[in-house]
Parts: sequence; C-alpha cells; structure tokens
Amino acid sequence: MTLDANLFDLAIVPGAMPPSLAVVIDTEEEFDWTAPFSRLSRGTNNLRELSHLQAIMDRHQAVPLYVIDHPVASDIEAMRWMGAVRDREGCEIGAHLHPWVTPPHDEPVSDRNSFTCNLPDTLQLAKIVSLTRTITEAVGERPVAFRTGRYGVGKATFEALAETGYRTDLSLAPHSSFISQGGPEFYGWHNRPFWADTERRLLSLPVTTGFSGTLRGCGPSLAPFLDSSTARHTHLPGILAHVRLLERARLTPEGTGLKEMKRLISALVRDGERVLTLSLHSSTLLPGATVYAHDATERDALLARLDAILEWFTSKLGGVLASVSDIDAAIRGIPVRSSNLKPGLLRSAQTA
Repeated sequence: MTLDANLFDLAIVPGAMPPSLAVVIDTEEEFDWTAPFSRLSRGTNNLRELSHLQAIMDRHQAVPLYVIDHPVASDIEAMRWMGAVRDREGCEIGAHLHPWVTPPHDEPVSDRNSFTCNLPDTLQLAKIVSLTRTITEAVGERPVAFRTGRYGVGKATFEALAETGYRTDLSLAPHSSFISQGGPEFYGWHNRPFWADTERRLLSLPVTTGFSGTLRGCGPSLAPFLDSSTARHTHLPGILAHVRLLERARLTPEGTGLKEMKRLISALVRDGERVLTLSLHSSTLLPGATVYAHDATERDALLARLDAILEWFTSKLGGVLASVSDIDAAIRGIPVRSSNLKPGLLRSAQTA
C-alpha cells in the first residue's frame, strides 16, 4: 500500500513558530518482537517504569503524549498513575492501535494484519471506536491524538480517524518502507505537517525521519536504493553514513546515538523544518523487553541520551519543547493552552 504525498495538502506552520519538538511515547504491552503476533501478549509490566521517563520530562518542563493501546488502557493501576500526571498537566493521553490485541477480533492474526491499513475499512473503524471507548472509560477523557502501531496508516485509516473525531495523527514515517513485512510504503514523503482529509479536520504530524550529510538533498530519491538487497549486502548505507555523505535516521533514542540525533535535527532545521516529533516505546524502559535495552545499564544510557537531546535542543539550538495539542492548535490558528508556543514566546524565540 502506497500513499501519494501529492494528494494531501500541506498545513501552514505559523511564521513565528520556532523549531518545536513534541515527545510521543508508544505506550504498549511488552511482547517478543521476533515471535509471531499473539492476542495473548498483553503484559504491561513496563508501565511501572514510566516514572523514570516522566522525571526527565518534568525536569525539562516537557509535556509528552502517551499514546496508549488496549492492554495499557485496561491496566487500572497504570491508568490511575497516568491520569494523575495528566491532571497536573504533566502529559497528554492519546490512542495507539495494535490491531491484534484490540477488539473486535474479526481478523486472523498475522504479520500482514498487524498493519491497521491492511484491514477492511469497516474493521479499522470498529477497532478505532473500540479503543477510543476503552481509553475514554479508563481516563475520563476522550483521546484526540492517534498513532497506529507499526506505522500502519492508510487513506481509510485517516478517514476513520476524522469520522470519529480525532484531531491529530502521528503515524506516517517518511522515507521508509514496510512492504517486506506486508506493510505500507512512504517513499517520497516529507516531515512537514499535512491535512489528512479534504475537510481539514485531521492534522498529521509525521514521525520525524530524515537525512543528514553532504548528499542529504538526494536522500529522498535514494531511499529505495538504500533499502535494496544490493545496498544492504554491500553495507553501503553504513559506509555513506560513516563518511558523512548520507545518513538516514529516525528521531528516537532507540538505536540512534546522541550525535546522530543532533546531526538529523540540525539538518532538518537548516532545511526549514520547524515541527519535529521524537518517539520511543514504553516497553524499552523495561530492561530486556526490547532490543534497544537489554539490561538496566542500556536502559539508563538510553534515558541519558533522551535527557541530553532535549537539553541540547532547547539550550543550544534554541528550540522549544511543545505538546502535540499546542502544535496542533498553533497550526490551526487557535489559542494554545499553555507551554512555550504562546504568541509572546513565539515572537521572543524568533528574535533570540
């Protein structure tokens, strides 16, 4: 499945908006990423580790978006903790759809069906409605921000989100392809906010993915080749990155080094990007639950990278840490609730 970027209208980012970074946490069950998908994998022990991450957010006065899936929304203790953080305006809560653990269970469990966009339109809608209802009951507030699992978003997904009242989608990963796993392809895409429906109800903020290096301008056209078997077998992507000619990265401390994140952000900001999203999985906070943190030492190192990139972004680059809802509001031209994107701060950041 391929979405054509030319079919969607770009959103206009306010001229006074400084480089703005939102932190989005895929808050989900832990499961073996190398094993077949299972409806029974609903463990949420990783949620007891969220306080480590939230402490970093609080220190930077950042308001992360926790996009939560069905097993998480069903964890009463975790929802009590997250609701308390939300009530003190320390976070926002959105929805995260893992189809295989979200009712109705009308489809066989498979790799292909783990991508929401591959499901029948009516089933996509039914799962979104079910997840939304479960989250609303758990936290007392209806979610309006959404990220599908595995970047499995398509046109019907956008339509279902707009129909059910969502305002912000954060699912699309530019310069990436998941076709080898049965998923969608996003070559030819960009990192700029865009309207995901013709009536401009749903704003999409892509998963920040881009290029740095001398040849970064060629990155979008070369992305398919970088993913080819020829390039992989010859280790060409690694060689190009090592000599700083072309380095593709996603903005995340999971598998991405601090210097690499700085290079990516610097390149995107130089090229005019002003809305960035940094992502990670809640399950990575539980040592051994993902490939990104095999033990507590690696988990702590990942959190240190997160802490360092937020500090660098604000103190060295002059960017602001913004909530997803405030970025959405600023682009729509309506008053922001709080944080660094209030009009006075927009002007002062621009002239700083």
